[in-house]
Amino acid sequence: MVSTQERIDELRRIDAFSALNDEQLKWFLDRCEERIVAAGETTSHASDPADHMIVVLEGLLQGHNRDSGADSFVFMIEKGDIAGVLPFSRMKTYMATVRAVERTRALMFHRDNFPEMYAVMPEVVPKLVSILTDRVRETAKAITQHEKLASLGKLSAGLAHELNNPAAAARQASLSARRAFEQFQQAADGFLALRPTEAFLSEVCELEVAAAEGIRNAPPLDTLTRSDREEALGEYLNDVGVAEAWDMAPAFVDAGFVRADLEERTATWVPECRSFGLQRVAAAIQMEQVLAQMYTATSRIADLVKAIKDYSYMDRAALAEIDLHHSLDTTLKMFSFRLKEGVRVETDYDAALPKVCAHGGQLNQVWTNLIDNSIDAMLGYSERTGPPTLKVRTRREADYVLVELTDNGSGIPDSIATKVFDPFFTTKLQGVGTGLGLDTVYRIVHQHHGTIEFESKPGSTVFSVRLPIQPKG
Repeated sequence: MVSTQERIDELRRIDAFSALNDEQLKWFLDRCEERIVAAGETTSHASDPADHMIVVLEGLLQGHNRDSGADSFVFMIEKGDIAGVLPFSRMKTYMATVRAVERTRALMFHRDNFPEMYAVMPEVVPKLVSILTDRVRETAKAITQHEKLASLGKLSAGLAHELNNPAAAARQASLSARRAFEQFQQAADGFLALRPTEAFLSEVCELEVAAAEGIRNAPPLDTLTRSDREEALGEYLNDVGVAEAWDMAPAFVDAGFVRADLEERTATWVPECRSFGLQRVAAAIQMEQVLAQMYTATSRIADLVKAIKDYSYMDRAALAEIDLHHSLDTTLKMFSFRLKEGVRVETDYDAALPKVCAHGGQLNQVWTNLIDNSIDAMLGYSERTGPPTLKVRTRREADYVLVELTDNGSGIPDSIATKVFDPFFTTKLQGVGTGLGLDTVYRIVHQHHGTIEFESKPGSTVFSVRLPIQPKG
């Protein structure tokens, strides 16, 4: 059996209570419920009423904030820590589910006793307020980090999808290039074995050059015209003894040839060499095509990598002259995977807009949060007239630049208009948003000595960001 004095001495070893006398500590203990929790047992659930201050005497507790079905934010409450509701805290419900990692013994002090505690033990109040301040700071920092990681995860998933398409195309093109090269070698070996004249070889090379030029400049064809040309060319190639004639006909159509043109160009060719020569030209066309496909695919990959680098402002000074149009376009590129959901983007840029002195990476966070919210508002709005449209407009206003982002989404109700920039306020479902996106936007804009405001109604929301051209302060 633990004596009262032993319990008082145990409590005094906790820093917040170290300066209190025995009478004050006894008053506190008399109003506490001592609770022993076995390892693995849950002490409280998220959304339970927050009505106790918790003083951990021994053991270890762990808090989990379940987000989209997975534990996303974890904190620890160790021996000597004070948790739960603290004086002057506005917390009404617990934000996390708390479990015991090991056998834990804790004191539970009900919040209804706070007013009397202020009078009986005033020395403890500043220390508890300091603990509350530290907790708010650490929680905000952790949730802000979670918000950044969530945004990064969303963009990374989209970029992985965007990179996968050109990467797969480049891989397929490389396989096709190998087959085309093998066909080219077979055709070349075939007619070289027939000892063709130099004139014939020259004409084959000329046809290859014409085919390459045709691939680059051939106009697009409708389905019926293309089908007719392939059939006519397939018949001609088959007539002159080309192996796999029907498989090669599409290549000559892609190069802009028609039957009459090909007949005229090969009219003087030696019959026994004609088949191998046409096979070699067809293989050359296919190689030109797959090389073009590889160039397009790898260029797309390079563009995406450049967009990522520009978005993060790698290799740049923290404060620099920023081209807002490039900053906006780069951010829009990062959202290309979401814009494919049917969102149309219209830009109205001031060609004479000056650069602004700013932190490029931070400005991209502003555009990211505003664009992401706009897309969500538009795609979730069934009463919209016309396609979802995001309009991005820039203008100069004296010593400031103006960036306007307008969407035709659901709008912001008047009832919450004053809260949208408040930290942790969100209208999104639990696990979708943390309520720090617009708070981050507001802080970044004001750190740059700018302003942000909005006008909203169903079908039209305009966010206006004004930034000074030259840094202030």
